[in-house]
Amino acid sequence: MDSPSSNGSNAQIASNANILKIIFEHAAYAPIEESPENNIRPRRPYLGQVCKAWDAIITNTPAFWASIVVYIDSNPTHTEERLANSPLKTYLSRSSPHHITVYLLRKVKVPHALDLKEKSAIHSILTALAPHSPRMSGLFIEANASSSLPSIPDLLSAHSGFVFENLKCLMATSNCDDSHILPLPLPLPLSLPPIPAISLTYLNIDGRNLFLSLNPPFHLLQHLSQLEGLCVNHLTPRVDGFSMALVDKLFDAIINTLVKLRTLGFDEFEMPPNATSLPSPDPLLPCSVHRLVIRSTASPSMQFIFQRVTHPDELGLIGCFFSEPKVLLPKSARLVFERTVDFDILPDIILEWDGPTLEFHSCKSLNAFFLTKLLDRAVTRSTGRLMNLRTLKFLNCPGLPAEAIIEFLEYRKSMLRHAAATCLLIA
Repeated sequence: MDSPSSNGSNAQIASNANILKIIFEHAAYAPIEESPENNIRPRRPYLGQVCKAWDAIITNTPAFWASIVVYIDSNPTHTEERLANSPLKTYLSRSSPHHITVYLLRKVKVPHALDLKEKSAIHSILTALAPHSPRMSGLFIEANASSSLPSIPDLLSAHSGFVFENLKCLMATSNCDDSHILPLPLPLPLSLPPIPAISLTYLNIDGRNLFLSLNPPFHLLQHLSQLEGLCVNHLTPRVDGFSMALVDKLFDAIINTLVKLRTLGFDEFEMPPNATSLPSPDPLLPCSVHRLVIRSTASPSMQFIFQRVTHPDELGLIGCFFSEPKVLLPKSARLVFERTVDFDILPDIILEWDGPTLEFHSCKSLNAFFLTKLLDRAVTRSTGRLMNLRTLKFLNCPGLPAEAIIEFLEYRKSMLRHAAATCLLIA
């Protein structure tokens, strides 16, 4: 039998290399969905360590290097000189000309002491990234203090040194707001609107940057008509620049400008007591938002949102606080409670909602007593009796035994004979 020709061997090697290249591209792919922060992940082990052949293929696969993670607190002095010889330079070089997604994260999410070098570290990293900004499709900045974040109007302006031709997702968030201590300096007035921001489809912005963006001459949201997802964190009366007029301007922009908006989120949203006690205004968003997600917010401030966003298809309440007076939930088709701690008044709130899909995620203190109380309330009511419940999910709720859930469904079926059949999922 003749040995294979060298040309045949070379063709086989080239074919294998192309297959591996495709595999590596898929391994590195991280889709940017409606909640792109879900794609934030630690840096993965380098597959090129397997062998020299893999290293050679990966080195020449730009898509493999397109997801770039830089830890803000990994180096005590993130200077331009250090960054020039860091893995960041390698990723930027090898990813060219592919579009890139850049994550500026913290290894230690909440430091024990104030990180005085965080702001300068973020500034140095952004300076190193500026020449590569035309390739950026996503930029995510996760700081501990809001004062460390860049000014979003400045970053998106025509004079910033950044050219965001392809930027789709921009996230600038922090663990805590210190704007009342360290307010943002007023940016220079712009001679032109921040045109590079028009391509954005997702924006996650902190409260003080939002208020700055809503003020003249910026009106940032007016230039974001393509936005499909908007999340605001740390919007409270303690934020530098807070005013009810700007809050009203935010909701006005949501209905009049952000016509493609599908996902709206609030993280740590708080209104003054006098604002939450005002009569309900005419609803601004009847059936306009597909998903409304609220995190770490108390009942009165949640009600403020529900008076303005009345008919989301999906409602997610993550780590929220429920107290009297009871909040009246909008009539969403899907209701998700995540990391909820207080269940005392939740049965009455859920019964007033009375929708088809109810889910509990990572509710560690959820127990059988809650289900008993929920059913007792349903049986004694004339309306809102879980008649429409078709799907019930419990994900990572270790305090709730499966037997209690099955008993709840059987008892509901016997007591509420006209109720819809319910699909149960426990994980």
